[in-house]
Amino acid sequence: MKFTMMHNPRLRRGRRSASYEMINQLYFKSFFSLFWQIFTQRQNIDVGQKGSKNMVQFDHDAATFDRAGRPEKHIVTHRAAPAAAVERPLAFLGILFLTVVLVLSAIVAANWRLAPMQFSQARMETVAESFAAGANYANWDLNVDIRGMRRAHIARLTETPDLIVQGASHWQEASADLLPDVSYYNAHVHRDYYEDLLAVAELLIRHDRLPKTLVLTIRDQTFLPVDRRTDSLWRYIGPEYHDMAARLGVPSHSWAEIFPFADFVGLSSLVTLREKALQYYTAPVRPGPTKEDKLQTLDVLMPDGSIRWSHDHDAIFTPERARRLALEGAAERKNAPIVIDPDGVKAVDRLVGLLAGMGVDVVLAHPPFNPVFYDEILGSEYDRGLQRVTAIAARIAATHGARVIGSFNPNAVGCSQEMYIDMEHSKPACLGRLLQQALPQPKPAAIAQRRK
Repeated sequence: MKFTMMHNPRLRRGRRSASYEMINQLYFKSFFSLFWQIFTQRQNIDVGQKGSKNMVQFDHDAATFDRAGRPEKHIVTHRAAPAAAVERPLAFLGILFLTVVLVLSAIVAANWRLAPMQFSQARMETVAESFAAGANYANWDLNVDIRGMRRAHIARLTETPDLIVQGASHWQEASADLLPDVSYYNAHVHRDYYEDLLAVAELLIRHDRLPKTLVLTIRDQTFLPVDRRTDSLWRYIGPEYHDMAARLGVPSHSWAEIFPFADFVGLSSLVTLREKALQYYTAPVRPGPTKEDKLQTLDVLMPDGSIRWSHDHDAIFTPERARRLALEGAAERKNAPIVIDPDGVKAVDRLVGLLAGMGVDVVLAHPPFNPVFYDEILGSEYDRGLQRVTAIAARIAATHGARVIGSFNPNAVGCSQEMYIDMEHSKPACLGRLLQQALPQPKPAAIAQRRK
């Protein structure tokens, strides 16, 4: 896994230089090149050995024919040469293979050790224990297995919040401070798709933590088919997704389809090892539990599910940067159609029906884009795709008596461009407006049916 930032606000701590990328490529190319040379040499030896045997038989016949005068020592030479030549390449190849396996294993182990927040569920359990003890948790950045963290944290919640938000990183800065009089939990994950809505809802049901009001975020890419996705974070959804799919009676992806093979293969990267080692051994402060909610170099994960950017990251989030990223994003997407997976729509429709039947006040939310981005894509193919997504959410809500809040149009929510750090991730000022629309409004009948 190349440990780069997952999406726009995940900042890279320095770009990899071309020289280090070249080193990483040569590392593998050199081995396979040498392996191939030895393999082809072995084939040549086999062919030569077979040819020499035939030649020996021919020479033997010739020698029998001319036994009186022709010397036969050339026959011995052809028989003796290949045997020693065969053993040496095979032995060397075995030693080389074993050496490479050991080296690769060491690199994988080191990368795993230096990035436990991405690959270790045990570390996620540690983070959840810190939250349960009332502490925050500081980390280099937001490159974490946040799905594993939700799995561990929801299992340790001691009370059921009145309001829970599910969705993508649009919500990452939406803290409980925005709703001081409401019991609230932010269950967002990075780069979510419809499978994440199913998985987190399953966790809430499994641990008896369904809230009075549950916000399910329907973003522009919620229903994107698997074969159109370019990121791999959603592949860490875990068994909860399959369990909820079975509960709803909808098709689910096989384990082979969702396993993040590429990420684990990436653990063998020498470049990643160098970057993570430098980060670990040169950092002035290392990750761990903290009572601080704001640090200079480390981002802070909060017990309410939100995050606090470091001061260093805050300094990067300038209005100029946000505008540039919004314009770049608009240029990239405006002519691209939004593809919708019917199975995804069916799954969310049944999920909303299930939750509404359990007495939950279900709210479907559309997160607003940066006004700069939205103005650029108005009337485009992407805008028409957003309208289709909006229509789907409205139909699902009407079918099951759910509410719809927010809008992809920031003007409808009251969010201005200075409230954004890029084309889609807004600051607390904007998120607070959206959360106000989601405040619990349970119906009396729903309250009576709600599980205690």
